[in-house]
Amino acid sequence: LDTEYEDRARQLGFKLKPSDYFRRQGYVTYQQDQYLEPIIPLIGEDNIIWGADYPHPDCVWPDSRGHLNKHLGQLPERVRRKITCDNVAALYNI
Repeated sequence: LDTEYEDRARQLGFKLKPSDYFRRQGYVTYQQDQYLEPIIPLIGEDNIIWGADYPHPDCVWPDSRGHLNKHLGQLPERVRRKITCDNVAALYNI
């Protein structure tokens, strides 16, 4: 979207690029994905929220901690905390 924006910035009249709007007010949820680490710089660590998808049949419960360790274990503690706790708390202002 940013490429399209650059091509048509004057016509669109937006003050920010689409990625800036997303970083300001968009979120994606994450359950289990081997590709999470490479997309964090693209989406932004402040815009990712972990969810277990409980009680759906494909949820990661009852081994939620195991899945988190497997997919987030290599990330710095600060980033893991954002994805699992802080981002959703900020979103819902709790």
